[in-house]
Amino acid sequence: MTKSLSNTESLKILGVAGQNVHNGNFRADEFLRELKGRAAVKKYREMRDNDSTIGAVMYAVEQMLRDVEINVKPVDDSDAAKKEKEFVESVLDDMEHSLDDHVAEALSFLSYGFSWFEVVYKRRQGTDSNLKRKSKYNDGRMGIRKLACRSPWTIDRFDVEHKTGDILGIYQNTGFATGEHYIPSRKSLYYRTTTINGDPSGRSILRNAYTSYEYLNNMQSIEAVGVERELAGIPVARVPAEYLSSDATDNQAAFLSELQTILRDVKFNDQGYIILPSDTYPDKDGAPTSERLVDVELMSSSGTRNIDIDPIIRRYQHDIARSVLSEFLMLGGGSNGSYALSKSKTDLFLRALESYITQLVDTMNKQLVEPLWELNNLDPKLMPKLVAGDVAPHDLKELGSYLRNLNGADINLADQPEIVDALLHNAELPKLDREKYDASLELARQAAMAPTKEVVEVEAEDQEEEEG
Repeated sequence: MTKSLSNTESLKILGVAGQNVHNGNFRADEFLRELKGRAAVKKYREMRDNDSTIGAVMYAVEQMLRDVEINVKPVDDSDAAKKEKEFVESVLDDMEHSLDDHVAEALSFLSYGFSWFEVVYKRRQGTDSNLKRKSKYNDGRMGIRKLACRSPWTIDRFDVEHKTGDILGIYQNTGFATGEHYIPSRKSLYYRTTTINGDPSGRSILRNAYTSYEYLNNMQSIEAVGVERELAGIPVARVPAEYLSSDATDNQAAFLSELQTILRDVKFNDQGYIILPSDTYPDKDGAPTSERLVDVELMSSSGTRNIDIDPIIRRYQHDIARSVLSEFLMLGGGSNGSYALSKSKTDLFLRALESYITQLVDTMNKQLVEPLWELNNLDPKLMPKLVAGDVAPHDLKELGSYLRNLNGADINLADQPEIVDALLHNAELPKLDREKYDASLELARQAAMAPTKEVVEVEAEDQEEEEG
């Protein structure tokens, strides 16, 4: 017989999401040792900075999302709501850096799984010499001085509440004499990709590219060594057998060791050279011969290689691009690829970008706008919210075709100025002049209602016949 759940028991938290809630360490549930803790941050930084495919993807993401408009939307059309909307706009415009710069920095959460910013507030008291009060505005309200980045590789661990798994803050260690810093969540902006297993460090979008990246690095190193060996050849030295024997003299052993170092370090470039002794073997009578005592040559292989490394490298590059939904970057590099395929892959990438910028905006609404409202003791019913614009420009050709189809179905949007304004905005054109537009609509309506000249003449003839 099952026991019913009491109200007290229903309010208790009985389990934990994962191992991370106990110690606050990075990726405690990760099964690869090299991707645990701060080693993971170091590896993901290496992947982002060293790999050309990953670097191109992250650069494209950063530049495209920097260009997305982030607007402040009032809660309603009242004057009080519009006033608070203008207040939030002034706060974002009054920081020491632009909002675009913050968005570019915040996107590092895609590479590392999370990004952390300390919110530095200030009292808005006009042209004050103190940076804590200096502002373009003089309303006495609390504003934001800057959103200061706290690099992931400087964060030792998270402060996690054991029972609930809530993230209370971070412990930062810069390695200097300042010691460890504690930054609470209530004074922070904390971006995270996912919340799998309650991991406070999130999950890097580069995680699935890790294996391909390691193999790619290995293949590129082998290719570079192979090319160098094929062009320059393998150094081969010939020395007398007594130099290689176990009872070689000290001088012979020293010469052999020096020769081995030379062979190992020899490079076929403008500074490469080898100096050899000119001694030759004597004949049976003790006279010198043309056979040198020590000889060195560069041995190169004949024929072609059985394995072509270039397709292997390309495959790993495609795997990396595919793991971050940007395989369209590889199209056109070979014999394959079409416009339809490129468009479908690009659309998928743009949908991912939309989710990234939406995630950023949602976090700012929750962790930036709401605390700002509490600090200033403002009416929560008037609190506006940040809204992200479109990531990519609309395809005007497709939009025009859609509008023609609507018109063919007798759906006319011309009498809805808000929709017309939105369409003009998509085309990056200025808004309507409402007075002129309303006047032109009225004239068109009157013209549509007025009878034509032919109809008037026919009606007049009919009337004359009736009277006659």
